[in-house]
Amino acid sequence: MEHEAAYALQQFLNMAQLASFYAPLAVAFALIHAITRRVFLSFGEFAMFGSFAAVYVAFGRMLQGDSDLTAALISLVAAAACAGALGQTAARHIFAPLMKTSSLAFMIACVGFSIFIEELMRLTSESRDIWLPPLLQGERLSLLSGSYPVALIATKGLSIAVSIFTLLGLWALLRLTRFGRNWQACSQNLALARLCGVNTERVILQTFVVGTAMAAVSGWNLSIIYGVTNFSSGMMLGFKAMFAAVAGGFGNVRGALFGALFLSAAEVLWSASFGTTYRDVGVFVIIILILLLRPEGFSGLAATRESET
Repeated sequence: MEHEAAYALQQFLNMAQLASFYAPLAVAFALIHAITRRVFLSFGEFAMFGSFAAVYVAFGRMLQGDSDLTAALISLVAAAACAGALGQTAARHIFAPLMKTSSLAFMIACVGFSIFIEELMRLTSESRDIWLPPLLQGERLSLLSGSYPVALIATKGLSIAVSIFTLLGLWALLRLTRFGRNWQACSQNLALARLCGVNTERVILQTFVVGTAMAAVSGWNLSIIYGVTNFSSGMMLGFKAMFAAVAGGFGNVRGALFGALFLSAAEVLWSASFGTTYRDVGVFVIIILILLLRPEGFSGLAATRESET
């Protein structure tokens, strides 16, 4: 009985760690899709860009003598700020103007932008992995003792806590602020919101800033947990987060969160049962089957917008 409880707790911690990667990115995907009604394929590259900023800033702060926790938190702010600034620039000059064109043009622009960012970071890093000295090394919280001990490593606990606070912050932003009210109006009907006096262009730019900053949180989690980043680290992370958001329901923020939790649970259960060799293949097949059986996603709500003509 003790062994079963310890095993279940360890698997839950593994799921929570994976969810800390996927949830902010999946929710950010839903946040932008709800207002653009376009598939934004560049989230993985924003996460990767944020992870580079996190590694460089954390390493610099450690050289200045900051504690590991201080360096980690400062690098989090830096990652979100850098990705948010890049997101605002890209939205203003590339993606916002393309919202008036076809979805295909928007998607092609996303692919081109992703290739540009990936190649830029490849050249900057000379195609090498960028390593970060271990943070909070050796620190852990014992959750179960005895014959089958279970402990939570400090960096993983920090990652989970940051993701939870990020999601709670987004909830407060959408429910309690003027931006949140404007975002909800624009996500329902962009043209009508414009007629009611909402500065829709500004809301779109703000949404891109918030979404890309959240993507950077996932990149920060990746670099802090594993202590390394490279120019290709965001590709699979971005695809998985997109699948989670789609499974949760296009443009549905709560559905995207549920999709991220489901994806994390599916990966952990698959790894525990069959190993990690074909984990990604198995999980993607499961999600595809779910979408075939339930195209509207877990939320049960089709993401439709009222006519804007």
